[in-house]
Amino acid sequence: MLQGKTEHFCTKIHSMPYETRDYFCTNKKMNMTREIKKLKTWLMLTAICAIGATSCKTETKQNESKNYKLQTARADTDKEITTAYSASIEGMQDIDIYPQVAGYIEKLNVSEGDIVRKGEILFVIDQVPYKAALQTAIANVEAAQANLATAELTYKSTQELYAKKVVSSFNLQTTENAYLTAKAQLSQAKAQEVNARNDLSYTEVKSPSDGVVGMLPYRVGTLVSSNMPQPLTIVSDNSNMYVYFSMTENQFLSLARQYGTIEKAL
Repeated sequence: MLQGKTEHFCTKIHSMPYETRDYFCTNKKMNMTREIKKLKTWLMLTAICAIGATSCKTETKQNESKNYKLQTARADTDKEITTAYSASIEGMQDIDIYPQVAGYIEKLNVSEGDIVRKGEILFVIDQVPYKAALQTAIANVEAAQANLATAELTYKSTQELYAKKVVSSFNLQTTENAYLTAKAQLSQAKAQEVNARNDLSYTEVKSPSDGVVGMLPYRVGTLVSSNMPQPLTIVSDNSNMYVYFSMTENQFLSLARQYGTIEKAL
């Protein structure tokens, strides 16, 4: 557009003298060239300012984004939130029940969950061999009593003979030793009888306290003994109950945040 205007202007002054016309046209062309350069410079400055402004706006937005703070609003509510945990329930006292004698379970008098009293019979172990052992022990006591009676008579008789100097002191000492031995044998036989009676009583497995019967892993006909890895059952005193469960650290901290403090969460 500028070039067209220049040519048109030069045409109008064609009638001027040559020197004047040449000078005038040349001066106009130089002025137009300077205008074009100024226009280019202005456009470049405008572009630079536009880029700078865009960069400043982006930086401002980034700074605003960095300075953004998240605020949490807490709303009080009376709604209860229930959370389930795996737990084990135990009584105030849990007693493992083991048999004190070996044998086959002959009777099972309780079921899982039954309430029992102290001294109540839970299991009965085969009593036949223990009854026989008791009879043998009783017989041994009777035999020991008879031997003691004989030894006592012999000793007393020897004492009389020794007093009359019919027998020697050796005979007296021998009969005395026999009497003392018979007396000791009687004591031993009586102790064996006591053990036999206890073993027979142990065939009746009784509850040591009031409580509730737990699991029954053994049934009638099972051979049991005192060194079993697992008890016959567990009798629990449920007058006071305790619940044991565990939670993760994150769950614990979440409860603390929910209730405000750890003490309130507990």
